[in-house]
Amino acid sequence: MTSKSALVWSRWLVLYVAVTVGISQIASIPELRVAHGVLVYLLLIVGASREGGRLLSAVMVVLSYLAVDWFLVPPRRQIGTPTELDFIILLGFLITATVISQLVVTLRQTATLATARAAEIERLGTERLILEREASRAQVLREAERLKNALIASLAHDLRSPITTLTMLAGPDSRLATDVALSRIRDEAQRLDEFLRTLGRFTAYGDADNLLVVESHVVEDLVGTAILSSESALSTHRVVVHPAAIEPLLMVRCDFTLTLQILGNLLVNAARYSPAGTQIDVSSSFVDGVVQIAVSDRGPGLAPDEVEHVFQPLTRGTAARQSPTGTGMGLAIARTFALAQHGEVIYSPRVGGGADFRLELPSASQRQLLPQSLPPQYPAAETLVN
Repeated sequence: MTSKSALVWSRWLVLYVAVTVGISQIASIPELRVAHGVLVYLLLIVGASREGGRLLSAVMVVLSYLAVDWFLVPPRRQIGTPTELDFIILLGFLITATVISQLVVTLRQTATLATARAAEIERLGTERLILEREASRAQVLREAERLKNALIASLAHDLRSPITTLTMLAGPDSRLATDVALSRIRDEAQRLDEFLRTLGRFTAYGDADNLLVVESHVVEDLVGTAILSSESALSTHRVVVHPAAIEPLLMVRCDFTLTLQILGNLLVNAARYSPAGTQIDVSSSFVDGVVQIAVSDRGPGLAPDEVEHVFQPLTRGTAARQSPTGTGMGLAIARTFALAQHGEVIYSPRVGGGADFRLELPSASQRQLLPQSLPPQYPAAETLVN
């Protein structure tokens, strides 16, 4: 028996003795009846059963029975000689006391078990919450690592584009005026600096929220910068930008550097896999709460079973595999960067032949409420690159 159990037993046995002494002192009072003593001892049994368990409960039932029989049932101060009616009372008291004590003990054990189960459930819930947080943290780290890998791959894949442009602008064959060439060189140098700054952020921080600089940008500015940055790859094509069909100007929430990489990859792919001299169309629209920027060409397009595969790293379509250039990383990088900005890159076959790649990004304008899109013929087109 533990010290706690001994203390409980001592307390209730002392209380029993005190009650019994009190009963013995008033047993001679004519108004005192057996029912009065039975009620007192039943309360005593309930309390002992609730705190002491089955054994103390059974002991208290026996002691209470003896006290009632000895002090209250005629002939008093004798055990085992009650009248027939008093015997029924004693028997009823014994049965009632036993049933009540066992019910109280059972309820106590049930409550203890329920408390233990509640504590276990709370512990498991806490552990699950910790595991979910760890899993969420691991997912964030995986996403950050995926973005870092995509950016590194993009460096290897696309860094040659501004370098080629710089070489072309600084070369003796450049037909641009000196001030224009210098301005373009500054633009490309700034683009390289932004690209390296982005890489620095990816190296310094460990979660995706700190990797991106998400701000509001005008779609026309993004498209124009992307076309100028990809000018060397687009030199053999006519690029036509179709203005959006809604006012005010379309604006998106995005990371400027990564979005330029997406558009640059789509433009370079369109030029690489469509015949020289063909037109590349760039359009923008507001559809179902998002802004879409579409790059459309007249190349071979994709077979239906190739659509999802081309967004995997190092995977190219059947027609693209015939080209000696390209690594199969452009679309994979584009989709990775789009998803990181809560956007998407979607392919659809172009009417009349060709490919249509659409970059979807969250809108930054609260006034762009009505979904509209350009008609298929793209009227009011503006030519940027011939």
